[in-house]
Amino acid sequence: MLYLFLLPLLLLSCGVKTNPQPLALPVVEIKRIGNKAYVRSLQGEIQVEGFEKVGEWFVREQSSAFCFKVKRLAGRTEEFCVKKALETKPVVYVRESQDSVLVLAEGFPSYRIYPVLDSRLNPSEGVQFKEQYTIFRDYRERCYAITGEKDQRESQPYELCIAPKPPPPVEDVQRLGYQEVSGKLYIFWSYTPDELFSEFVVYKNGKLVETTQAYMYQDTAPKEKTTYTVKVRNKLGFESPGVSITYNP
Repeated sequence: MLYLFLLPLLLLSCGVKTNPQPLALPVVEIKRIGNKAYVRSLQGEIQVEGFEKVGEWFVREQSSAFCFKVKRLAGRTEEFCVKKALETKPVVYVRESQDSVLVLAEGFPSYRIYPVLDSRLNPSEGVQFKEQYTIFRDYRERCYAITGEKDQRESQPYELCIAPKPPPPVEDVQRLGYQEVSGKLYIFWSYTPDELFSEFVVYKNGKLVETTQAYMYQDTAPKEKTTYTVKVRNKLGFESPGVSITYNP
């Protein structure tokens, strides 16, 4: 028993050591979309030579083929290469209806569509489709980039913006009135909220002074003629036309 205990100590004293674990290589996803190459890590943190970090992706704009190095922090460095950019775009037609837009694409075996925000697409948000794709209208204008896929590359993006559908009507408040008590002016109203209701917006002589979910607004009684307007704002950000009342001291 004592021998078993002393054996590891003897091995260490003789310089016998276990083999260290090899340093890990970078594990990455690479996308070529038009003139841009995108790289992101699938395991651990990395540094990508010659690329700019944008969100979770490293981005570099270069249409010709090139190679680059990726270093995994506390790990090894490996070289990767991307092919030159595809020069063509997909041919895109659209068929519009009141609630949706049908996108028809030609020229490639398959396609991807990306939402575009602040003139940028996120490679993680692409949806693959064949020949056609339906976009449902929103209450805001939405823009998209459509690429064709070929030889593990994506083409130059075709950009498309979809006009919004008409916003739903927002009903105004009812029975707007006021009452003055001890130098205070109370503006009050009634309203039956629906599932999109967010808040009431109060304007004083055209200037925004309050947002509230209460059914009353309190103010110091003005010393001159003042007009108050109450609007209803919904969760989509749209407001009702507004109802106004004028206080005369």
